[in-house]
Amino acid sequence: MGGFWTHLIVALAAGVLGVLLGVLARRSSSAPPVPEEPPKTTSGTSTDARGGLEHALTEHRDAWLCELNRCEQAVHRAVRAADTVSSLPVRRGLRQVVYRMDAELPTVRTLVQLARELDTGDSPGATADSTRRVALRRIQDGVVMAVSRFTELGDQLAGVVAELAAGADQEHAQRRIAALRERFPLLPAMSAILEGRAGSGGTPETPSLVRARA
Repeated sequence: MGGFWTHLIVALAAGVLGVLLGVLARRSSSAPPVPEEPPKTTSGTSTDARGGLEHALTEHRDAWLCELNRCEQAVHRAVRAADTVSSLPVRRGLRQVVYRMDAELPTVRTLVQLARELDTGDSPGATADSTRRVALRRIQDGVVMAVSRFTELGDQLAGVVAELAAGADQEHAQRRIAALRERFPLLPAMSAILEGRAGSGGTPETPSLVRARA
């Protein structure tokens, strides 16, 4: 009998141990996997920094396009103002002024394109950087001059139209138009601007577009 009870106890102990191992195995397989923490890296941060710098440079260069837009808008306003005049001779005279304004817009576009190309902040050395800044300053003076003269002439043309609407006679309007024609050309030659020989005819209160550099 002693041997029988001994075998029975051993069998029961083995069965209980098997059940416990099965329960533990099922719990391990059903447990959700623990997510691994991604490795830390600085490449994303550096990429974001480069993207932010490129965006800032692009936004700064687009300020030059805003100056070009001011000149183009001056011409558009002059066109709309001239088209409101009922007198054919006066309207023809005003349109001639507008055509002269429009004919000088390509010069402004060229100046703005040059400014955007120079205003990148990239230079191979101190000498090149100094030369680039001098060229950029001269081009900036040309752009500021263009904005001032285009907007001023557009305002004067609109003033002629306003005087006509207020009852001014056509002879007075033709004299004003003749005075507007004498303002041309609005801009000096491109070579004079690039060589710094173009007078600005005053210093308009326009914020500087050139970045200060150490």
